[in-house]
Amino acid sequence: MRGPNRVKTGLIGLGFALLAFVLAWGGGELAAGISREALLDQAGPRRDLLIAGLRSELTRHETTPAILGLSATLRSALQSPDDPAAIEAANIHMEQIAARTGAAALYLMDTAGTTLAASNWRQTDSFVGRNFAYRPYFRDALAGGSGRFYGVGTTSREPGHYFARALEDGGLTLGITVVKVSLTPVEKSWAGLSDRILVVDGNGVVILSSVPDWTFRTLAPLSDAEKVRLADTRQYEGVALRALDWRAGDDGTVTLAGTPRAYLASNSAVEGTPWRLYLLSSLDGVAMARTVGRVGGVGLAALGLLGWLYWRQRRRTRRAWERSAAALEREVAARTAALVAANEDLRRAQDDLVQAAKLAALGQLSAGITHELNQPLAALRTFSDNAAAFLQRGRLDRVAENLRHIAGLTERMARITGQLRTFARRSDNRPDNVVVARAVENSLTLLAEKVRRVGAEIVLDLADGLAVRCDKLRLEQVLVNLIGNALDAVTGREVRRVAVTGQAAGGRVQLCVADTGPGIADAHMPHLFEPFFTTKPPGDGLGLGLVISGSIIRDHDGSLTAANRPEGGAVFSIDLPAAKEG
Repeated sequence: MRGPNRVKTGLIGLGFALLAFVLAWGGGELAAGISREALLDQAGPRRDLLIAGLRSELTRHETTPAILGLSATLRSALQSPDDPAAIEAANIHMEQIAARTGAAALYLMDTAGTTLAASNWRQTDSFVGRNFAYRPYFRDALAGGSGRFYGVGTTSREPGHYFARALEDGGLTLGITVVKVSLTPVEKSWAGLSDRILVVDGNGVVILSSVPDWTFRTLAPLSDAEKVRLADTRQYEGVALRALDWRAGDDGTVTLAGTPRAYLASNSAVEGTPWRLYLLSSLDGVAMARTVGRVGGVGLAALGLLGWLYWRQRRRTRRAWERSAAALEREVAARTAALVAANEDLRRAQDDLVQAAKLAALGQLSAGITHELNQPLAALRTFSDNAAAFLQRGRLDRVAENLRHIAGLTERMARITGQLRTFARRSDNRPDNVVVARAVENSLTLLAEKVRRVGAEIVLDLADGLAVRCDKLRLEQVLVNLIGNALDAVTGREVRRVAVTGQAAGGRVQLCVADTGPGIADAHMPHLFEPFFTTKPPGDGLGLGLVISGSIIRDHDGSLTAANRPEGGAVFSIDLPAAKEG
């Protein structure tokens, strides 16, 4: 009888070995698949934040050509192109605005495409006297009123994005105003991120990337027709456009030249441009999840083998052990699954300016919001690694503890990204009853990192049930601007306090944002609500925040005023109608 028993035992052992292989392979692939889905879900908010930062850098300059068209100095230069005094005044005017807005260059062209005045008029590579009629932005602005274009400067050899606008008088086009924006600061801000980022234009050319060697590469070789078209516009003149050796797999992964590892690619269009932003996430986490799944599968097979041996020795307890093994199998599967889871034209122009200011504020806050997201992301990695280690040791209690931490962190990230998406959404500008305390709370959520960095004390004194009649998103935009300015004012001060108060009287509500900063200089007070006026260093603000905030409040039958407090510091007061009852 020993012979048949040995054969039976051998077959059972072979069966368990096969079971261990199947469970290891299946568990690993299941865990890897869930991890890939979680990675894609996490990549979405990060990709949207990167696009918002890029859009904010573009949109904060997008309306500048139209605003330049209101300048009497530039109109005088167009009407008197042979007057040296008029041309010099235009040069100086655009030089000052370029320094204040942080634009790479501003210039004024006549209808033949010749540059009459430019902000870089003092430089050796000045645009003055050069003809750019071959550029698409000039042709589009001359034909349709506005144009935009990305390319390498044929004079400066520096890449940038161009916005152009026709300057008209009585239906007659007098000339074209142009602003050139450098996107190098955006590109540099990506250098420290763990993900790889690249932006591809409509020609398939990489124009921005967190990896410098990828810039001005192509995802695929250019056709002869494409080369002729690019040569006609001189879009990338002087740049050798080499193929990037981009290899895309059917499973959503890509590999590129010089990078042996594969990436999971997530991409989305950049609104208002023919560009797409690609976020390439490392698959190291997926590989780790596959390993954990395989270990779990082998563990399940080992548990089954131990259960069979125990059943063989203790037949009377066979059913109890089967129930225990089944319960343990369900528990391990649940833990494993939880581990890897995670007039009308003017009105439109005003709306665009309000949205541009909101995106500009969002761009200035993006570094802090990224920091807010990076902290829980780093903690998620630590807790997931710990959970994998405890799972291998059979410490299920510690696995559960780590999973609870992970759940808390994901809820925190959801709150941050949820408020971010709400703030970035374009408002319909429809007045409604808005609870002031909730609007202040939402604004402080976006400014949380800046509050911590400045070390400021936030004091809230809002009357109970205080509500106003206003568009919710636009009120929050005004509050973010005023509180953000107050935080800038108290930076480095001995007492760093920002107070937000609110009271209702006579059907009106008055909200005040006060700070302990140096106050507003008497010489600056008359100019606070003028376009392009700012006391911040060049590049830190366009000087449009208070202008747009005042416009928003006036649109809702209110007023925005500024004053100095007797005890020191500045106070900005918002007066709005109280919310309607019923």
